[in-house]
Amino acid sequence: MIGYGLQAALVLLAGPAQSDVSSAVCWMRWEAELRSARSYTVPCADVRVRVVFSGPGATRFHSYAFWDGGNIFRIRAAFPKPGVWTWTTDCSDTTNAGLHMRSGRVRVAPYKGKNQVYRHGFPRVSDNHRYLCFADSTPFLWIGDTAWAGPAHSSSVDWAEYLRDRVAKRFTVIQVGTAQDWAGDRDAQGNLPFFDNDLRKPNPAFWRSYESRIQAANDAGLIVLVVGLMEPHTRYPSMDDACTFARYLVGRLHGNAVMFSPSFDSPYTALGDRVGEVVRDATQVHLITQHPGTPSGQATQIFAEHYFDQPYLSYAGVQSGHNGGNRELCARQAMRWNLHLYRRQPTKPVVNLEAMYDTEGRDHPGAFTGDDARSLGWRSFLSGAAGYTYGTDLYRWRTDASKPEYWRRAMALPSSRQMTALHDFFARVPWWKLVPAPERVHNQPMDWTLQSCFAVADDGAFAVAYIPAQRDVDLDCSAMHGPLRAAWFDLRSGRFVGTGLTLPQGTVQHFHPPSVGDWVLLIEVASPSSLR
Repeated sequence: MIGYGLQAALVLLAGPAQSDVSSAVCWMRWEAELRSARSYTVPCADVRVRVVFSGPGATRFHSYAFWDGGNIFRIRAAFPKPGVWTWTTDCSDTTNAGLHMRSGRVRVAPYKGKNQVYRHGFPRVSDNHRYLCFADSTPFLWIGDTAWAGPAHSSSVDWAEYLRDRVAKRFTVIQVGTAQDWAGDRDAQGNLPFFDNDLRKPNPAFWRSYESRIQAANDAGLIVLVVGLMEPHTRYPSMDDACTFARYLVGRLHGNAVMFSPSFDSPYTALGDRVGEVVRDATQVHLITQHPGTPSGQATQIFAEHYFDQPYLSYAGVQSGHNGGNRELCARQAMRWNLHLYRRQPTKPVVNLEAMYDTEGRDHPGAFTGDDARSLGWRSFLSGAAGYTYGTDLYRWRTDASKPEYWRRAMALPSSRQMTALHDFFARVPWWKLVPAPERVHNQPMDWTLQSCFAVADDGAFAVAYIPAQRDVDLDCSAMHGPLRAAWFDLRSGRFVGTGLTLPQGTVQHFHPPSVGDWVLLIEVASPSSLR
């Protein structure tokens, strides 16, 4: 491979500035190759190539080409509409005939397969700014999994096995880190992420392997949240270096169904805002959030609050956190923090990106269990979150089968099946209509671990309650008009029980769960026209 000095002779791009017509399919990754006509000491920092795309109906967006080793630069995109598109480059080095004022045409065909990512398009914010949906307005139900070190530590075969498992369990989002030093200094193939540990010098071999994992996830029908663009290796690099890397990675993944977060478990920083602005400049078609750390014990998620009003931020990311195994804090923060951001103006969707993991109680006996990971998902959804991300020791992607955190063992924990139940329950109702209504629970105890969550559809057609222990609960159903029916949902097995429960129209209804443990209650107007 030609290194950063480009010591071998470079090949000039021959032919006219207008390239031949290429072909693409809507929402699937397309790329074009450019060949630089001159060498640069540090290509990612020394030259910038902006690419403008124009398509049917005056649709326009822009991105940046990225350096891919030697004299090669690449352009990537995913086209939102069928038809003929054009692209044109504008290089900061206007004397470089291989990169400046290049152009081409792309004939884009509609997608005709079954992959939900390519069929519905990349995620966007809903028109009412309450939840995420696909490009075609189909609501997007976020059930996430943390595989932070997976793209670096996995083989392609093992990664494919992981994706099959998560698709079968109805996960819809995979969250990955970049190249954090806690995960090791190189990938499974031995590639370092950066030459000379310099963020301006990404190693193309590492990032080609990395992007192949992202592409495989998309091809399996999964959206990927890429976290840590402002701190891809170590905490808090210089602003210039962080921005250079962020622009590079966004260009590299511009054709993929991804979302981006500059921060990764960090407090609010100006660096996060600056990198967020650079990412927004580099893409107009991808969502941006921030994955904050956990300010344990605070009344609100103060880190997320600081980022909330930034124009680049598409939706608010929350980490309600692990809190050292303190269940009371975990429950309180999942409920209060999500609710506070849900009610904040102007409205933005809220997603709980990280809560207490299931580590089978190893790190903190009696906590960090599947029960905790499960309960926090229900608390989050019914407190205003439009998505929830589950986690286990799989995030480390440990490959030693003798260790309790071995990735296959972590992947197979029973709590992952309870995420299937979480998905399937919400998939059967128009969950995007739910409005959290904790004030309608009339007999809340002081202990947050015992407090119930309640949300009512904005049209009053249905309501959902999470009851964390076998205790009586009184729910104000006055927003629901007409005779009611109710059913208990076993969130461990994913099955309904007691489906014949009927209730008179009235204000406060009294309920008692059918057995020990936590339960979910679905209440419907007897003939709701809005339920699918």
